[in-house]
Amino acid sequence: MRATDYVALDATGLAELVHRGEVTPEALTDAAIERIDALNPALNAVVERGYSLARAAAARIDPHAPLAGVPFLAKDMNIDVAGLHLTSSCRWLESLPPATVDSPLAARWRAAGLSILGRTNTPEFAGEFVTEPTWRGPTRNPWNLSRSPGGSSGGAAAAVAAGMVPIAHATDSGGSIRVPAAACGLVGLKPSRGWVPGGPHLDELAGGLDCEHVLSRTVRDSALMLDLTAGLEPTSRVPLDSRRGFVSSLAAPLPRLRIGVGLAAPAGLRPHPEIGAAVERTAAVLAHAGHRVGEFIFPTSAAVGDPAAIIWLTAIAEEIDFYRARVGREPQADELEALTWAAVALGKRCSAVDYARARRALTVATRDMARMFEQFDVLLMPTTADLPVRIGQIDGRTAAFDLERWNADSYGYAPYTEIFNATGQPAMSLPLAMSVDGLPIGVQLAAPLGSDALLLTLAAWLEREMPWAERLALLRARYA
Repeated sequence: MRATDYVALDATGLAELVHRGEVTPEALTDAAIERIDALNPALNAVVERGYSLARAAAARIDPHAPLAGVPFLAKDMNIDVAGLHLTSSCRWLESLPPATVDSPLAARWRAAGLSILGRTNTPEFAGEFVTEPTWRGPTRNPWNLSRSPGGSSGGAAAAVAAGMVPIAHATDSGGSIRVPAAACGLVGLKPSRGWVPGGPHLDELAGGLDCEHVLSRTVRDSALMLDLTAGLEPTSRVPLDSRRGFVSSLAAPLPRLRIGVGLAAPAGLRPHPEIGAAVERTAAVLAHAGHRVGEFIFPTSAAVGDPAAIIWLTAIAEEIDFYRARVGREPQADELEALTWAAVALGKRCSAVDYARARRALTVATRDMARMFEQFDVLLMPTTADLPVRIGQIDGRTAAFDLERWNADSYGYAPYTEIFNATGQPAMSLPLAMSVDGLPIGVQLAAPLGSDALLLTLAAWLEREMPWAERLALLRARYA
């Protein structure tokens, strides 16, 4: 298969070629391998290659599977994939053997027909809005190599934006799907909590803040992946029963919506002027189409940074405790980064009452945000407050690390996303604008819990009205 043909199509389009017998899963796998090997030296998006396993599996893929032969990459976080290592970008876990069985989500990827080629880069234990692990080195943004692709799913975002693969696994505990989507000009949906199973060894990751899904170039790929991976899983404590097709929602008539527009983040920060202007242009398009558009202001309780930090940092501390038995020794000082050591310290001093109090604060925020959706059907806001940051601008790794400064830098960049991890409500970043310097701008949509189909219907409408496909095609052409 010619490289130009491979990068021109999204996952749905590539699968259609296989369904019609015009290309084989093996040919798609080889095309993706060629693209990864050509681009990865510059981008550092893929950190483990499972090519021999992928080629062997491609020969067995059912050509009638929904995503037959579509190349795919798994993030090096959360999900066991048979034959691949799971290290969370932590040098301490380097010696752990590869997984012998698929986690429930990886099994669903294979059932869908995906060709799993390897692992993508992530910050250590997925803890940052940039992807610059000490062990693996930084992943670079295809739009500008001096910039970060965001985090924590930065490797996945760079791989999809540059055309290595059309879709890639991503996780989101505070914005880790949506922030890289904004930084790399992609579609990034954080589904409602409970749609997609996590794992392998926890029923809810990051204390329930985490959601698993993908980064994609098109809305239809995101919807199809949700159709193929959502559904009841016995190990989950909060399963939603997926009974409505998400792909079918893309063609559904868009009802007249009450849309709340907010530029001020939960803690009061305001966005870069170009980002604010992008949100306002999107609101104007929606108002012109007949939707009722009005301002919303986040409730005070939505500033969940401190209680959410207790939840996800202690989750990292528990991960370290879990892996002590598997590694067989304590981590050395240089085997964990500064932010991870801060998580370990917090885990030691945080009491059960502290943890329960933090959970209560998130419950209050969830209640108040649910009331917000009594007034609005959808909320519209920035995904990030700033344009993609420069490599090295946010430091969670070195001896110069300071937690207070790190919080200010991190949440100064991305203050709009974490609230929807706390509430479990679906939220989605769409690449609706570009800065004057040629950097992507993401606009975020959010809806009530379980209203993912409505969010996808609106996203598909915006994709038609404010298309971004040509911009992404020009980017991929740069890397021909």
